[in-house]
Amino acid sequence: MLKRRAFTLIELLVVIAIISILIGMLLPAVQKAREAAARMACSNNLKQIGLAMHMHHNSFERLPPSRVYPILVIVPPVQPDNLVHEGGATWAVFILPNLEEENFYRKWALGNTYYDQSPDARQYNVKGYFCPSRRSSKDGLSVFGDTPQIIPTKGYPHFPGGLSDYAVVLDPNGADTPSQSNPTLNGSFQRETGFRFVDFSDGLTNTLLVGEKQVAKSKHGVGWTDCSTYNGNYGQCSSRAASRLYPLTTNPNDTGWKFGSRHAGVVQFCFADGGVRALPESINPTILELLTTRNDGQVIPEY
Repeated sequence: MLKRRAFTLIELLVVIAIISILIGMLLPAVQKAREAAARMACSNNLKQIGLAMHMHHNSFERLPPSRVYPILVIVPPVQPDNLVHEGGATWAVFILPNLEEENFYRKWALGNTYYDQSPDARQYNVKGYFCPSRRSSKDGLSVFGDTPQIIPTKGYPHFPGGLSDYAVVLDPNGADTPSQSNPTLNGSFQRETGFRFVDFSDGLTNTLLVGEKQVAKSKHGVGWTDCSTYNGNYGQCSSRAASRLYPLTTNPNDTGWKFGSRHAGVVQFCFADGGVRALPESINPTILELLTTRNDGQVIPEY
């Protein structure tokens, strides 16, 4: 009877080495496929947000405002110094019915400030507001400073609330409120009153509407640039600028008020026509600014 021959130590080591090489060759391909799927999901999120914006425009004949501010709040006892203004909801709340989030939308008392909403209203993450390349809707809420255990008082940007990886596009200088020095804003959004598509004289296909906002890796849910996307008290929470002043970031740890992503070399945007396109992080900031403005009458070069 023949004896079954076993592996020698050398043969076993060779087999292990071959398996390790194969795993090393397959792992990048698996990671690449996973990122491609995540990027596609992110693109679809932006597509759905853009569609929801169009549905809002169809219903109200204008886009939603970037945020509602101010709402007058009287702090007892009633004295002039106790009349304060706080922000209400943002675009991320106003389009909820068009994202099949009607039940969540009904929890919002739109006449109240963000801080006076119920926890059920503030502390809910919409799955479609998150890019899977960065994080998921299960990754928590906005927190106070670097200590999630501390619950801040009213007025803080980090008052616990739902987050988002997307932001609407403001005027190139980052303003969302007309002023004497800048009476007419040229971005796609402003606070209080939304623009109409007829105001986009440069063309809907040539104007950025909403994109992936930059959030530093170490600042998820922390700081001024990743406060709750529903918090209308601070423009940074739900909006960004894209221009020569605010170029697309290439630094994952950048804490600036910019657009940026976790995709290699590109940032995805939904344009005002509803189409989603990936812009290279290296895009000329001057061209980026032309894409941000809706009515400057300038010809946009190829990019």
